[in-house]
Amino acid sequence: MFDVTAEIDELRTHTTEWLHDARDSVVREQRRLRARERAITLVLDERGAIDDSLAARDGISLRDFRANVQTARTLEMLPHLAAAGAEGRLSEDQMNSAVQLADQHTDEEWADRAEHIDPAELRRQVRAQKTPTVDEARRRRDGRSLRYWWNQQTGMLDGRFSLPDVEGAAFESVIQQVTERMKPGKGRQWERWDRRAADALTELVKRYQGDSDTLAEGVRPNVVVSVRSDGPAEVADGVMLADEQVEQMRANCTIELAFLDEHGSVTAISRATTALSPKVRRSVIKRDGRCRWPGCEVRDGLEVHHIRPRSCGGTDEFTNLVAVCAPHHRLLVPLGEMVLAGNPNDPGGIRLVRACEIDWAGRTDSHRPGSGPDPGCDRPGRGSPDRGSTDRGSPGRGATSGRAPDGATPDGETRNHHTRPRNRAGPVG
Repeated sequence: MFDVTAEIDELRTHTTEWLHDARDSVVREQRRLRARERAITLVLDERGAIDDSLAARDGISLRDFRANVQTARTLEMLPHLAAAGAEGRLSEDQMNSAVQLADQHTDEEWADRAEHIDPAELRRQVRAQKTPTVDEARRRRDGRSLRYWWNQQTGMLDGRFSLPDVEGAAFESVIQQVTERMKPGKGRQWERWDRRAADALTELVKRYQGDSDTLAEGVRPNVVVSVRSDGPAEVADGVMLADEQVEQMRANCTIELAFLDEHGSVTAISRATTALSPKVRRSVIKRDGRCRWPGCEVRDGLEVHHIRPRSCGGTDEFTNLVAVCAPHHRLLVPLGEMVLAGNPNDPGGIRLVRACEIDWAGRTDSHRPGSGPDPGCDRPGRGSPDRGSTDRGSPGRGATSGRAPDGATPDGETRNHHTRPRNRAGPVG
C-alpha cells in the first residue's frame, strides 16, 4: 500500500525550487498521458467501442466525458494542437476550448496562443462564436427561481435564488448602489459588505411598501454592457445577450459601455446613459397610469415600451412609447411575438395583436408612429435590412457586436440618435 507519510517526509527533504520543478514535470507528464488517452479514445470511437458508460468508469461527469470525446475526434484534423497537448503545453480545459476555436487554417496559431490564455477566457470566446438568440434568453428566464425557508435553529430566513441575464445584472446594480449608500455614522466602523447588502435588500422591501425615506429611493439599474470587436454584447461575467434584449433594456436601464479588444482588455468606457430622459419616462407612466396590456391592472414597477421597435424604424417620440409591466414587456416585440398597436394618447386606442397578423408590408410612410415596423422588417426583433449579417466573424453581426447602443460612441461621447445614419451600426432600442 502507498505510504503517504513516507512520501511526504521524503519530499520535505528537498528545496522549494526542486519541489516546483518536480511539480511542473508531473503536470507536463499528466498532460502527455492525456494526449495518449485522447489518441486511444479516438481509435476506440472509430470502432464503436466508446459510450457514456465509460464516464462512470473514469469517475468523471458525463458532460466532461463527452467534451473529451469530442476533443479526441477533432485533434486528428488539428495536428499542431495535438502536438501542443503531447508536449504538455496545454491543460485539458485549454485544449477542450481551443479545438472549438481552431480550424485547419488557424491550427498552428491557436497551438501557440492557447497556452497563454486563461481557460475562462477561452470558454468565453467559444460562447462568443455563436450569435445569442431570443430562445436562449427565454430558456434562461424559464430557469429563474427564488426559494426561502425559516431556519428554526438560528431564527433566520434563509434562501437562494437564480435570476437571468438582464434581470440579474439589474438586481446586482441596484443592490450595489444601495449598499454603497450605507455609510457608517461618525466614529463608527464600517459593517461588512454582506451585512450591508442584506440591509439593502430590506431597503428595497421598504421602498415597495411605500416608504420614500429609504436609501433605495431613486435608484435605477446601471447595467455595464461589454462590447467586443469579435462577438456579441455581454453583461456580468460573460453572459451573452441577444440584440433584442439590449434593445428592450434601452428605455429602462442606464447603460454603461465597456469597449474591449480581442484580448478582453478595456479600450474605452462610455458615459452611463439612458435612451429616455427621466422626464419622458415619468410623463409616459403618468399618462398611462397602469400597464397598457389589455386587461392588466398593474400600476407599480412599470417599464416604458417602444410600440414600434427602434430596430424597425421606431423613434423615442412620446407617441411611440407606452407603459407596461415587466412580465408583459417580455411578451412584446422585439423580444416577444406580440404587438401593442395604435395610438397610446387615446385611452382606448391600443389593441393587442400578434406580429404575424399585421400587414407590415402594407404600411406607408404616412402611417403614425407605433403602427408597426418599416416595410421589409418581416418579423419585429428578428432583424431588419440594416442590422447587418450574423455570420460568424462578420463585422456586421448586428446592433451589439462591437458597436455602441444608439447615442454612445467608443470615446465616451454621445450622439443624437435622430440624426445618426441608421446603416452605420444598426439601431438597438
